[in-house]
Amino acid sequence: MIELFNKPRFTLIKFPLIGIGSFILLLIWASTFYPGGTENNPETTGYLFSENHISDLGRIITPSGVSNITSVFIFIFALLIMACVLFIFFYSNYTFYKKKFSYRGNMFKLGTFFGMCSSLCLLGVALTPVDINMKDHIVYAEWLFRFLFGGSVLLTISIYNMDKSTHVLSFGYFLIAFATGIYILLSDFKLNSVLFSDVHVANVLTQKIITLSLVVGFLLVGFFNNRFLKQQ
Repeated sequence: MIELFNKPRFTLIKFPLIGIGSFILLLIWASTFYPGGTENNPETTGYLFSENHISDLGRIITPSGVSNITSVFIFIFALLIMACVLFIFFYSNYTFYKKKFSYRGNMFKLGTFFGMCSSLCLLGVALTPVDINMKDHIVYAEWLFRFLFGGSVLLTISIYNMDKSTHVLSFGYFLIAFATGIYILLSDFKLNSVLFSDVHVANVLTQKIITLSLVVGFLLVGFFNNRFLKQQ
């Protein structure tokens, strides 16, 4: 098992694919156990895609006052898997490309560091249920996107400048930077309240669209990594 984590094809492609797939399936599974209740309407039944935040799956008690313990465990497990995937991915990405191109730019190091910090923030999101510790939960969620944005911007630039063969790979990180940047504009700068009449639904849908965009971004990075490794 340890040998697998020393192989770039596993840590940069296969492991992230397994992690992303598990993350999505576990969240869908967790949503089937969610009893119901939203911030605006505690009386709703079940998980509503356009009204329940992803973090609602991590509530110990739903807004309707019902225990949500099964969903919580699945939610935490999903985020723990994704946090592990991100941490290993960013570290492996750094060690592989640094060795391959003898590249030691500070921008590359800092981008990797920010990426690994984002995985730790995801761990924080998982372990701070919004109904028990909303303040810390929000802080971890905000810095998750801020670190991911900063890291992906730095990696976009450093990987593009690394070698002509890595130009296409930098595009994947650009998409991640673009998605996280849009989310930060909408959430941190409260643009949802300016652009939409129903702010709650806008926040919920924006969160899900950005999450899906990040999944697509990382899948593209994996695809470009696969093409790059095949050429070696």
